[in-house]
Amino acid sequence: MAHLLGSPACMGGLRADLADLQGAIGDVLSRTGPVRYPSWKFPDRVSCELDLAELLERYDYVEGDVEFTQHAHVVLLELLVDRRLLLLLQSFTGYAENLLGEKAVPGAQPVGPGMSAGLTVRKCWSSVLRLGALCQRLLAERKTSRKDNPAPKATREGVNAEKPCVKSRSPSVPEPPSSTGVAQSTSPCLLQSVGVTDRDVSDGSPRGAARSVAGSDHSIAVSGCSVTTQTEESPLVPCDLCASAQRSLREVSEAIAGICQSQNIPSALSRFHETLEETLRRRSLSAMDMNYWASEQSKDLSRISKHLHMLLQLIDPLKSKLEEAEKQKEELQKKVEEFAKLLQEEKKTQEQQRKEAEQSLEAEKKEHLVTVAKLERDKEDLRRGTVTPVSPEVTKKTLLEDMRTQMVAKSQVLELQEKVQLLAGQQEGTGRELSAVTTQLEKEKAKVESMQRHEESLQAKQSALLRQLDSLDQEREELRASLADAEEDKARLAEQLRESRDKWEQSGSQLEEQQLRANVAGLQETSRKLKERERLLVSFPELHVPVEAQFESTGNLAEDMEKQLQANNIRLSVLEQENVRLRAALAKVKAAAQQGVLKVGPSRAEGTDTTPGPTRPRTVAGRGNGLPAADPALGNPSAPAAAGAGAAP
Repeated sequence: MAHLLGSPACMGGLRADLADLQGAIGDVLSRTGPVRYPSWKFPDRVSCELDLAELLERYDYVEGDVEFTQHAHVVLLELLVDRRLLLLLQSFTGYAENLLGEKAVPGAQPVGPGMSAGLTVRKCWSSVLRLGALCQRLLAERKTSRKDNPAPKATREGVNAEKPCVKSRSPSVPEPPSSTGVAQSTSPCLLQSVGVTDRDVSDGSPRGAARSVAGSDHSIAVSGCSVTTQTEESPLVPCDLCASAQRSLREVSEAIAGICQSQNIPSALSRFHETLEETLRRRSLSAMDMNYWASEQSKDLSRISKHLHMLLQLIDPLKSKLEEAEKQKEELQKKVEEFAKLLQEEKKTQEQQRKEAEQSLEAEKKEHLVTVAKLERDKEDLRRGTVTPVSPEVTKKTLLEDMRTQMVAKSQVLELQEKVQLLAGQQEGTGRELSAVTTQLEKEKAKVESMQRHEESLQAKQSALLRQLDSLDQEREELRASLADAEEDKARLAEQLRESRDKWEQSGSQLEEQQLRANVAGLQETSRKLKERERLLVSFPELHVPVEAQFESTGNLAEDMEKQLQANNIRLSVLEQENVRLRAALAKVKAAAQQGVLKVGPSRAEGTDTTPGPTRPRTVAGRGNGLPAADPALGNPSAPAAAGAGAAP
């Protein structure tokens, strides 16, 4: 495998796998929320916040650089391990823990501890096992509840009238025009309206309801406006407010992504758009998608603000440099003007000196020519012999004067020539200095012009960014206002739902109370009738023997005797109650007789008694043992009823 290290084909496959994994991770993030764990590759950073596009751009195949290419290949392999661990943590473990914890949308989580690959896989497998055990237990509870609680028959509108049942139980909840779903509840009527397949768990508990709704195809859709339950009869349609809010949010995000692209800033929203492009075509975004979108947008806005701050930091020193350059330019211009003035003065001085030197030179030349002509004439005269003889002293003096005059003129000419050469050298040096200063001045002018152009471009960029930020702030305020309106609508709908739920619970409790009262009244009436029947059976055993109550022997003597014993016990208890009432009546009669209000006459027969009022006891002749015989309705039909101490009135 060593020869494949740094292969462009292998690296291309790894890059494609990483892109696919990142897309799956983005889809998982939109549903479960970010699980904040340290990265396996970069332990000092959070795994879900890694900029994979930047890493893929950094670690790419470089032709000719074998060492860096092999290093990039190893880094891509490590990133593949990191992405797979992150996918396991977020898709399996996080989603399973959310289901086990009954959390539709997890809250903000702190950064968790760093975990190895083995620990991550074991944790994921443990969550899957717990979720499987929970599903099996809920399926068993569902089967048990189906056996114990069969489906009740419909009383008015039939078995399939779940939706009218919801409307009749909550008449105060208005249906929104853009959505036919109703708010999520755990009431039986609402649970019946949810379309659940045979694989789902639909018991009456909140956990079962949450599992059944989460497992079905028609799942609970959580949006930024309300929490709705999708049913088979009423498909979920997003409300206009959510659609407009998501549309405006998408326009804002596209503007932000355009700003980032124009300024060469890495944008998280562009990657998020690429990841959720298919999701945006199929359906509207959920609350978790919106939260993740808002977090990515805040990241891009923070990057734009950082970029703007960096531009301002660059502009400030450039402004100071520009001011310094302007000052230097002014100083150089002053120096150039001074040099120009000095040069003009020097030129004038040199020109005047040159003219004076030329004039003196012309005068000397003229004198020299006159002297030469005079000498020539003297020579000619001497040669012709026409010159008058002059004394040698006079001639000597004349020649000496001429020689002195010529020497002075020559020295003056030499001095003037030296001065002219010196002035010419100074002029050349001053010209060179002037050309150098002019060149430097031109360079400074070019620098100043470039800095001015750069400053103008930066100011234009800054003004454009400020305008875009103002528009973004305005759109953000509009989004906040729409979000506040949506929150108010949500609170109002929640209040209406609570009121309707309270009314439904009150009506249900009143209905149950009425049913219980009716059942209690019926049971009391049945008990009264049974007691009256027992009393009649005991009081008049031979006269009230229904045909259907005739005793039929089972063929088992012990069982027949037990039944006879039970019947005799019933008769004894009834007779004891009658005896208690008779004793009370007898005590009242005796008390009245003692007071002289009532006189008790002799009885006409033994075992008879006289009682006032409408109840008059009847004496029934007993048998030899004094115990009542079996009632034909309860015991042996051939045995007559026994009458003991008294009879029922």
